[in-house]
Formats: sequence, structure tokens, C-alpha cells
Amino acid sequence: MPIVDSFVAVCLVPLAILILLSGLDDLVLDLAMLCRWLERCFRKRRRDDLPAKGQSQSLPEKRIAVFVPLWREHQVIGRMLEHNIAAIKYGNYDFFVGAYPNDTPTKAAIREAEAEQRFANVHLALCPHDGPTSKGDCLNWIFQQMLLYEERHGGHFQIVVTHDAEDLIHPEALRWVNYYTESYDMVQVPVLPLPTSFVKFTHGVYCDEFAEFQTKDVHARSLLR
Repeated sequence: MPIVDSFVAVCLVPLAILILLSGLDDLVLDLAMLCRWLERCFRKRRRDDLPAKGQSQSLPEKRIAVFVPLWREHQVIGRMLEHNIAAIKYGNYDFFVGAYPNDTPTKAAIREAEAEQRFANVHLALCPHDGPTSKGDCLNWIFQQMLLYEERHGGHFQIVVTHDAEDLIHPEALRWVNYYTESYDMVQVPVLPLPTSFVKFTHGVYCDEFAEFQTKDVHARSLLR
């Protein structure tokens, strides 16, 4: 046993060093956020420092492609498209919804939405191979389908936005993305998870991680450029 205890004690030192190093990146973000908070306290930033809503509405609408990669999401994708298309206050956009050939229920749900006249801006982007693979792979093939759509129908998509199958898109989100792409090459829209009951512990941890990322990390990384 003394040998085992000695071995464990020796392992604790490099383990502690690794934990310290892995936490330094979080410390940098915490310090950056603290600096920004202090700056706002001293500067007393007012709401009129922010762009007015009319500024986003006055710009011409760039054409936006919304990418939605899927794997076995047939139970939610129809309602997602129906809700968001009804809610979004922006005219010049199309949904490119990715699916795999061996995911028949999801393909059917997308084709059903695609066939409806009021969902004329929904397009099935079928991967050339069976899934699942990865979200990145699915997004790459959605991008290829978008390029084919441009060739067949003319025109050009100036902005690409990615969303998941369960996302509720804010009605003004695409309008503000259109506004901020005048000044930035990439825009991160805040993602706020819907709260659930305490018994859903896994989702609660997910909520906490998203809340920390959206309220601290995004702002700190923007400050650090």
C-alpha cells in the first residue's frame, strides 16, 4: 500500500498543474469581463449608445441562407419551420435543411414542408452518403446544395446563418444579422436556452453553460478581438 500511496501522491502534482493550466483560459475571460464591467460602470453607458431599431430596418435586405443540419429530427423540424417562418420579420431568406438518405422520417418531414406553398423558401439538402457523420460534414453538404441552388435559380446568398432543429429564432434576429454584417464578417446571435424543471438535471447544466457563454464569454472574446 505505501507504494500505491506514493504513486498517487506523485500523480497529484502534475494533475494539479494541468488543472491550473486548463483554468487559465477561463481566468483570462473572467478578467476581461471584469474590465468591461468596470469600464461600463465608469462610463455609465446609456441605451442611446446602441443602434436604433430603425437603423436595421433602413438597410436593404441581403439574401440569407439558413442552414439546419439534421439527424433523426422528424418530430421537431416541421414545427420549427412552421413557427420560425411565421415569426421571422425578414423577407429575403431561405432554409436549407440537411438530411441523410437513410433518415427516411426526417426526409419526409422536410419534403412535406418543402411541398407546402407557404414554405416555398424551404429546400431539402440531401447528403450523398448515409449518416450519421458529424454536424460539420452535414453543413458542408448543405453548403454544396446552396451553391447548386444558386446555379439553377440564379442569384447569390450573401449571408449564411446556422441553426439547430429545436431553435426558436427571434423575429428580429435576421434583420440585426443583416445590419451587423455591414461592419463584421461574423456575427454571434445570443442563444438563450428555455428553462425546464429542476428534475431535468442534464438540461439544467446545459442551460448554465449557455448562460455563461452568452453573458460572459461572447462579450469577453469580442473585447479581446
